[in-house]
Amino acid sequence: MMLERYIIRNHIGPFFFSLSLLTFVFIMDFILRYIELFLDKGVKFHIVLQTFILSLGHMFALIIPMAVLPATLMTFGNFASENEITAMKASGVSLYRMILPGLILASLLTGGMIVYNNHVLPDSNHRLLNLLIDINKKKPTIEIKENVFIDAFDGYKIYVRHKNDKTGEVRDVQIFENDQKGTLLRTVTAERGTLRYIEEEQIIRFELVNAEIHEMPRNTDMSTYRRTTLKNYIMNINDVDRTLKRSERMYRGDREMSAKMMGDKIAEIRKDIVGVRGKMAEMARGEIEQALALLGPAARDSVFGVAPSDTPKSPDGGTAGKGPRPLVQMRAAEPRRPSADGVSKASTTRRALESQREIRDSYLRQIDRYRVEIHKKFSIPFACIIFVLIGSPIAIRLGRSGMNMAIGLSILVFLVYYVCLIGGEKLADRQILSPVVAMWAPNVIFGAAAALLIRSATLEKSAGQFRLFSRLKVLRRD
Repeated sequence: MMLERYIIRNHIGPFFFSLSLLTFVFIMDFILRYIELFLDKGVKFHIVLQTFILSLGHMFALIIPMAVLPATLMTFGNFASENEITAMKASGVSLYRMILPGLILASLLTGGMIVYNNHVLPDSNHRLLNLLIDINKKKPTIEIKENVFIDAFDGYKIYVRHKNDKTGEVRDVQIFENDQKGTLLRTVTAERGTLRYIEEEQIIRFELVNAEIHEMPRNTDMSTYRRTTLKNYIMNINDVDRTLKRSERMYRGDREMSAKMMGDKIAEIRKDIVGVRGKMAEMARGEIEQALALLGPAARDSVFGVAPSDTPKSPDGGTAGKGPRPLVQMRAAEPRRPSADGVSKASTTRRALESQREIRDSYLRQIDRYRVEIHKKFSIPFACIIFVLIGSPIAIRLGRSGMNMAIGLSILVFLVYYVCLIGGEKLADRQILSPVVAMWAPNVIFGAAAALLIRSATLEKSAGQFRLFSRLKVLRRD
């Protein structure tokens, strides 16, 4: 039991180191992705901090499983470099017992991540998306710059040749006011003035000196032009509220739902599919009944033009004479074609059936997307176990001399694993692969590779699967 506790203690430090390093990388990605949005919208620091904290939700869903592999590589690499692996083997400790403590930790981590993905992550994603939508709706920070046309105000374009940022003084001002259709209503020019933003009233105020107003009144003849000269003129641009309006969006996407919520949604969609199939069956039944009606005598005679028999009848209604009954005579004229109304009705029914089929296919695609997300909530946490199994034998073989190579291999494993995961998700969304196969195939593939690596390490083979690693070690020593 002491050995197991020792191995567990040696796993904890590298795990948190890997977790910190990966978190830093993801934070840098977050900053690069949203910094322009925050600056453009003038978002306050506490909103930025809240966005960052909510973003950690989906970050940890990926970072925690990823941190397991480097932690395993560092732990067993240290054991191998300190000859502790050799001492354990000499004491009769098998490789399976060495891996077991890390496997127990990975299993606990897997269980915790499954609970996290089902209960914490959906709400975190939902709140983050609501906040990002509100930030995008927020009016941007207006900064009037020199020699630049500013059109961020609704119905206005502003041009200032010179501006003093300290005093708010502006010179050579031109303000163009437009209606909703973009038609120019009037133009205001001024030699100089002062620019102020009144936050309480949510207006931008221009206090202009020696201003001129040029306009063509809409209620008069188009040839009428009016020019007004004012020594002092105050112009307000209203509704420039730049505060963040928070709202609550009730709709949830697939990544904002727990597995139970998505299961309930799938059940509702299946009921809708049954209704669509019922409509399609009813339409098809009507068409079939209409087609079968042509088999009636009157309809057949109308379409194919069957002539009545010229065989004389006996007074009692029987056929006169004892000879054979004559064959039915067909008219020489061509068969009558169905009426235009019949063709139009059949075409309308066909289009209606195609429309219902498209609705059914869209429902099936929605079900596949939900199933993909359900399996993803379990398959990604299960990668913790896979990474322990695949990282342990690699680290034991490479030791200290191959630690840099081991880190490179871990990055390669990450890339291959997540490419397979993302590729499988896309194939499942397009209904090429089953969601179960798409989401669990990376774990199955890497699990099989881990089984081969562990078996090779247990049998202490230098050939086979580890031949590549042995050659790489020789090249590294040289």
